[in-house]
Amino acid sequence: MAAAVETKDATVVTDMLLSNGSRNETANTNDEEMVLEKSEPKDGINVTIKQSLLPSGPSTLCFVTEDFVSEEFNVDGFITSCRSSVSPEVLRNDLKTYLDILKSSMVELINKDYADFVNLSTNLVGLDKSISNISAPLEQIKAEVGSVKECIGQAMNGINKKLKKRAELREKKSRLQRLLNISDSVDKIENLLQITSIPSQTVASTPYDDENYGHLIERVAIEFNQLLFNLNQSKGLPFVQKIQPRIDAISKTLKSSLDRLFEEAVGTGQIDALGRCLRTYAAIDKIQEAESLFRTIVVKPEINGIIRNDMSDINALQTMYQKIIDFIPNHCDHLVELTAETTLTDSGRGSIATSGSKIRGYDFLVHSVFPEVVSTIELRLPSIFAPGNPDIFHQKFTSTLAFIAKFEQHCCTQSSILRLRNQSSYKQFMSKWNLLVYFQIRFKDIGELMESSYTNPFSTVSDKMCILNVTNTLWSCVSRCWSDDVFLLNLTHLFWKLTLQLLSRFSVWLTNIKENLPSFGLEEHIKGSSSDANISPRDNKYDMILSDTTHVINLIGDIGVLVPMIKKLYKETIIPCIKNLQCDNLMLLDDSIKDACDAIELYLPKFESHVITQVADSCKQHLDAANSVPRQYRRTNREMPNKCSTYVHAIFIPLKVFISEKSDHISNSKCKEWVTKILQIVSDKYFNIINDILTSVEKTRDSLMKLKKKITSAPIGGSGSSVSVSDEDKIRLQLQLDVLEFANEMEKFSASSRSLPACQQLIALVQSTNKPNISET
Repeated sequence: MAAAVETKDATVVTDMLLSNGSRNETANTNDEEMVLEKSEPKDGINVTIKQSLLPSGPSTLCFVTEDFVSEEFNVDGFITSCRSSVSPEVLRNDLKTYLDILKSSMVELINKDYADFVNLSTNLVGLDKSISNISAPLEQIKAEVGSVKECIGQAMNGINKKLKKRAELREKKSRLQRLLNISDSVDKIENLLQITSIPSQTVASTPYDDENYGHLIERVAIEFNQLLFNLNQSKGLPFVQKIQPRIDAISKTLKSSLDRLFEEAVGTGQIDALGRCLRTYAAIDKIQEAESLFRTIVVKPEINGIIRNDMSDINALQTMYQKIIDFIPNHCDHLVELTAETTLTDSGRGSIATSGSKIRGYDFLVHSVFPEVVSTIELRLPSIFAPGNPDIFHQKFTSTLAFIAKFEQHCCTQSSILRLRNQSSYKQFMSKWNLLVYFQIRFKDIGELMESSYTNPFSTVSDKMCILNVTNTLWSCVSRCWSDDVFLLNLTHLFWKLTLQLLSRFSVWLTNIKENLPSFGLEEHIKGSSSDANISPRDNKYDMILSDTTHVINLIGDIGVLVPMIKKLYKETIIPCIKNLQCDNLMLLDDSIKDACDAIELYLPKFESHVITQVADSCKQHLDAANSVPRQYRRTNREMPNKCSTYVHAIFIPLKVFISEKSDHISNSKCKEWVTKILQIVSDKYFNIINDILTSVEKTRDSLMKLKKKITSAPIGGSGSSVSVSDEDKIRLQLQLDVLEFANEMEKFSASSRSLPACQQLIALVQSTNKPNISET
C-alpha cells in the first residue's frame, strides 16, 4: 500500500514538472542552453557520473550493469554477447529483475527530494511575466548601443583616412628629401673631385697633392656611401634615372682614383695611406675589388716569376714552394698587419696583437694569394698531379701538403684557415691529386710482393729480422704501408685496411699449414731427393722429418718475433697517424689489431706439438733395437755384458741435431721446455719396450723351468757350475746398462732423470728385476 502511494505521488510530481516545463519552455530556452554549455561534461566524466547513478544489481546477473551507460552500447550486440553464455529465458528473467530494481530506485529518489520538486513548480509561477517586463528595456538599450557604435565607426573611418593621407605625405616628403640629398651628394662629390660635365666627355682634374688627395678620397667615399644608401631607397624614380650618368661618372672616377692610391700605397709601403685606402674600400663595399686589384698588380707578377714550366722535379718544386712562402712576409706583411687579428713575426708565424684598430672584412692571403698560386700551378705544372710513378707522386704530394701547412700558419686565425679550406680553388686544387690511383698502384705492388712469397715461403733470408721468406716479406709489406715514403695521411683508412688484409692473409696461410701438418714437406722433399740412389728409404724419411721440423721451428721463431714488432709498429707509428685525424673510437682499432695478432698466434701450440712429436718420433725409431737384446744372449754363450748397447747413443742423435739447428729466435727456456717434453715421450716409449722385454724374458724362463723339471735335472743354458749366470740374467744386465746410460745421456741435455717420472719408473723397473750378485758382477 505504501509503495502504491509512493508511486502515485511520484507520478503526480512528474506530471507537474512536465506541465510547468511545457508552459515555460519558450522562456527558459536560452537559460537551458547556457546551463548545458557550462555543465556539459566530457565523455569520460559523463560516463562516470552515469555509472555512479546506476543502482547495483545482484551478483547473479548474467550481464554487467555499467554496459547500459557505455557510449558504445548496442542492443543487438548486448543480446548477442549475453546469449553466448546464457539462455534467452535466463537473460529475460535477469533483465526483468534489474528493471524492478531501477523502478524502485527511481521511486526512492523522488520521495527523497519530494518537497524540492513541489516547491520548484511553485517558484516557476509568474516567471514568464517577469521576463516580458525586462525584454523591452533590453531592446531599447541594444538599439542605443548600436547607434553609438555606428557613430564611432564613422568617426574612426574619417580619422584613418586622414592618417593614411598624412603617411603618404610624410613618405613623399621623405622621398623628396632623399632626392635632395642625392642631388646635394652628387654636387658635393663632383666639387670635391672637380668633375666637370662636357657634352661628349667627363673631365676630372686633381689639383691636390698626393698627401691631401688620400684624405679627400676618404671624404668622398664617406659621402658616396651615403649617396648609395639614398639611391637604394629611391630605386626606379625618374630623377634617379636622369642623374644616373653623373653617378656612374663619380663611381668610375672614385674607383680609378682609389685604385691608383692603393697601388701607390702598396708600392711605397706607406701604412697610413694603405690603411686609408682599405677603409675607403670597405666604406663603399668594394672589398673584393681591393683584393682582386692586389692579386693583379702584386701577386700575379711575382707568382709568374716564381712558378715556371721547368719546375716539375721534386727539388725545383720544393724551392718554388719556399719562394712562395717567402713572398708572403716580403709583400703582404703590411696588409696582414692592417687587416688580420694577428701580425707576422720575423719567422713568418703569427703573434698575438691587439685587434681594436684592425680593418675588418679583408683576407688577402686567402682571396688574393692562394687562388693565384694554385691557378698558376694548374696551368704551368699539370704534370705534378700524374700518379704514374708513385714514389715521385708521393714526394710531390707531401711537399705540397707541407707548403699548405706553412701557408696556413701565415693565415694567423682559425677562421681564416677555415675560409681557405672551404674556398673553391683549394678544393679544386686538392681534387686534382688522384690519391685513389696512387693507392691502387701501392696496393698492387705490395699485394704482388706478398703473394709471391707464398710460392716459396720456407726459403731462408739472411741479415733480416725474420728467417723465413714469407714472414720477412709480411713484415716488410706491413711496415712499408706506414713508412714515410709510402704512407699518406689522406689515405689512412685504406692503408689500415690493407694492413689488416695482409695479417688476415697470413693467418689463412697458417691455417692451411696447420691442416697439412701430417704430410707437411713430404712431396717436396721426396721430389728433391728421389734422384739420389744411395739414400735408403729410411734415411730419406729421416732427413724429411728433420727438414720439416726445421721449417716449423723457423716459423714458430718468426711468429714470436713478428707479432711483437707489429704491436710495436701499431703503438709507435699507426696510432700517432690515426690520432692526427682526431679519431674518437680507438678501442675498435685496438681490438682489430689484437684479433689479427691473436689469429697469427692461434696455431703456435699446434706447431710446437708438431715439432715435439716429429723429433720424438725420430728418437723413438732407435728404440726398436732394444728388442734385439734377448736374441743376442739367448743360447749364444756370450760373455757377461759390461757396456751399453750402441742404439742408446743413437737415440739422442736426432735430438742433438734438433738443438744444433734450432732457430735463433727460439729462447733457451723454450728449447729446454721442448727437450723435456721430447725426453718424456721417449722415456714413456722406452719404458713400455723394456717392460715388454722383461715380461717376455720372465715368461720364457718359466717355460724353460717347467721343461727342465720334466726332462732332466741338468741346468739349462749354463756352463754346468754350481753358481751359473743364465741367459735371462745377461739380458737383464744388458737392459740395466742400457737404461742407466740412457739416464746419463739425458743429464747432458740438462734434463734430470728425477724430473721425468717415466725415466724414474724405467730405472726402478730394471733394478727390481736384476739379481744383486749379477749387478755386482
